[in-house]
Amino acid sequence: MADSLTGLLGFEEFLSQAGAVICCEHKHFLIGAVDIADFHYINTSCGYDTGDAVLRKVAESLTLFLPNMAACCRSHSDHFIALVCIENVDSERLMQELQRLENVLRDNISEETKGISPNINVGIYYLKDGETNIVAAVDKANIARRTSKSNFNLPCVVYSEHLMDIKENSAKILPIFDDSFRKEAIRVYLQPKISADTKKAVGAEALSRLVDSDGNVIPPSKFIAALEKTGRIIELDFYVLTFICKLIRKWMDEGIEPIVISFNLSRLHFYSATVVEDICRLAEEYNVPPQYLEIEVTESVFFEAQEMIVTKVNQLRDYGFKVSVDDFGTGYSSLSLIGVLPVDVVKLDKSFVKESLKSQRGNELMKGLIKILNEIHLEIVCEGVETEEEESIVSSYGCNEIQGYLYDKPIPTDEFESKYIHK
Repeated sequence: MADSLTGLLGFEEFLSQAGAVICCEHKHFLIGAVDIADFHYINTSCGYDTGDAVLRKVAESLTLFLPNMAACCRSHSDHFIALVCIENVDSERLMQELQRLENVLRDNISEETKGISPNINVGIYYLKDGETNIVAAVDKANIARRTSKSNFNLPCVVYSEHLMDIKENSAKILPIFDDSFRKEAIRVYLQPKISADTKKAVGAEALSRLVDSDGNVIPPSKFIAALEKTGRIIELDFYVLTFICKLIRKWMDEGIEPIVISFNLSRLHFYSATVVEDICRLAEEYNVPPQYLEIEVTESVFFEAQEMIVTKVNQLRDYGFKVSVDDFGTGYSSLSLIGVLPVDVVKLDKSFVKESLKSQRGNELMKGLIKILNEIHLEIVCEGVETEEEESIVSSYGCNEIQGYLYDKPIPTDEFESKYIHK
């Protein structure tokens, strides 16, 4: 039965038609899975009529843009599945066409939503010769699609067996997170931010660690992606914020002047209507002045629903929180963001710092960027500094705050206190 909203095939029809095509035509095909990141925000902020118009635009774009389309359906909500013939199409051209398709989809969405342009998630699975199990192929394309979420620099993600390993890892991580969250056993580590002039801690970043039943510490690289995909990252972020509010309150009760502690805020928070109120309420509950709390927002977040995110960031700053942009220098439009980001602090990503210091041109770029950031009165933190030579160079360029293994890795809170607070 055809989809009444878009006119595309229904999912069962798609499976039937796609199966017939690959059995009858001995050509090469791929399955593409497409969705719109945080589509619910379009429905809630622009209305369901606008959401429906967006879905019709996506359907129209898919059918018109891919001339080798063998079958296409809206499987549910904002999820679309396509069978595309790729006979005589090389991989480079295919990636170019996918990038063009993504741009068309973004433009069409922006046209309907008056500027809101969420990311398009695309996953691809190449069918092998003789492969006829369409349901399994769709599952693999969807695994790739889910992996593409929050990835703003690639037009799509292609399925590999490695992605299946990641999916299985997620299935293992979630029970560990649930158990740790319930027992309040998630560990919060602090990594100092050091003044290159005084060599004293002027701040710290709060980072979380999970511990499995055998006592093994699980780093963020192993669990953050899984929590992002399931939305559980919101619970983790508020767990960390609660922890550091309690810690700052303890320092104040001991008569110690607190240092600023930063914590990461996932992009998912910004789609909550109450995120500003929730953060302010926590600070008030523990009577922590907001100037001691710094909210870190990853640079890539600002590429998505920018107007809405900027509005909420400004509200947090108006309340008194500091806001920093993390991983600066990793996105393709970093420089264009400088003039519009409503932030107080820029954290230069460690990979950007490392690569820049390898060449004369890179050094000049780093020097010029730091000069610009200083001229517009932004605080600057260089991440990933590991040697005194690196510190000396970035300090001479005008960056005074250092975060990296030269001074310390992320360490347990009690160890941090003994080294940097109770001296």
